[in-house]
Amino acid sequence: MKADGHIPIASFYLLERTEPSLPRLDDLSSSILETLRGLGIAAEKLRGKRLAVAVGSRGIASLQEIVGAVCGWLKAQGAQPFIFPAMGSHGGGTAEGQRKILEQYGVTEAAMGVEIRSSMETVLLGTTPEGFHVFMDRNAWESDGVVLVNRIKPHTDFSGEIESGLLKMMMIGMGKLEGATEGHHHSWKYGFETTIRAVSGKALASGKILCGVGVVENELHQIAVVRAALPEGIVAQEESTLRLARTLVPRIPFSAFHLLVVDEMGKNLSGTGMDTKVIGRGVELPPGEAPRISMIYVRDLTRESDGNAVGVGFADVIHERLYRKIDFDKIYLNTCTSLNPAAARLPIHLPSDREALDLTLGHLGSPEPAEQRIVWIRNTLSLGRIAISTSLAREATVLKRWRLAEGVHPADFDPAGNLKPLLGG
Repeated sequence: MKADGHIPIASFYLLERTEPSLPRLDDLSSSILETLRGLGIAAEKLRGKRLAVAVGSRGIASLQEIVGAVCGWLKAQGAQPFIFPAMGSHGGGTAEGQRKILEQYGVTEAAMGVEIRSSMETVLLGTTPEGFHVFMDRNAWESDGVVLVNRIKPHTDFSGEIESGLLKMMMIGMGKLEGATEGHHHSWKYGFETTIRAVSGKALASGKILCGVGVVENELHQIAVVRAALPEGIVAQEESTLRLARTLVPRIPFSAFHLLVVDEMGKNLSGTGMDTKVIGRGVELPPGEAPRISMIYVRDLTRESDGNAVGVGFADVIHERLYRKIDFDKIYLNTCTSLNPAAARLPIHLPSDREALDLTLGHLGSPEPAEQRIVWIRNTLSLGRIAISTSLAREATVLKRWRLAEGVHPADFDPAGNLKPLLGG
């Protein structure tokens, strides 16, 4: 321990991913248009039809361009598309809150050239053979057809042959607050995959789904794959696309370390604020799928989360600035809807990074700087450039598709005891 009473901190190196496993699409809009044309949708199902485009609340890469391309193609076919938020209870469970989330992603009426119809009102489509009630956004139900747009990726709460994508959007997103509540209730009892398949099957059988557009991101949060399917092909295509998506998930390339420092968490980054399959907490995983992390310290909450800090319970320590941004009404609504109280547990909060690091490293036995195994990330979605302590830097030289940038960066604190930026905004 230093004379000032603080535990000395290791210096950091920047570790950068040199290339993704699958490159980004050079012309995303053209890829979307080509994929949609390839569906061969009959002209009479498009021309003059009022079509609802479902858009969710996740921070999907290039979302504005994706949605704009889908709406542009529909208009070019003579359709009259509009956008509706398909995001369950997010946005505080209000129509205005969900519209605001879309606006934060650049999905506005002015940018898209179409109307946005945001409402929490639903219709009951019926009941599955298992007894699950199935809901759909009323604006979507009253349209002539629904176009689903979502990212396909592993889910933060479960593992299966289908996880996060178009099928889950039909159950949770399109079902609004009633659908989210009903879906989570049955999912914890019967299993997420069983419930999602049953509910989405009922939605597909309604005849309202025109098609689904699924995108996959690579490790650098770039769109690498676009796939689309007609209703009868959505399930099979999502299964095959998820298998691909699993190979492209960003990972921290170390099997075990002492401390993970996270600049920000948020609902726009992951449904649980931090991706559980990146941090290895909040979900059961096969051995080796995520690193073993002794302590997690989170420094802030994204502006886009608008106070919803669900997932904060997976941290051990948080900065006071994060604590002061929490809207407990929103976090409790989300947590009670998803029936996952662990995600809302409140860690200790401290007024500076210096105090938080003293606590976490002290708990770990006050290792010397040369022994400290620390990873510092912007968030669990942005893992293409991370900071690592000297001990880990020695191991990083053998990593494939990664390189150590030149230069060493001592941990630098401002007068208030907070770390000066290293990874950028």
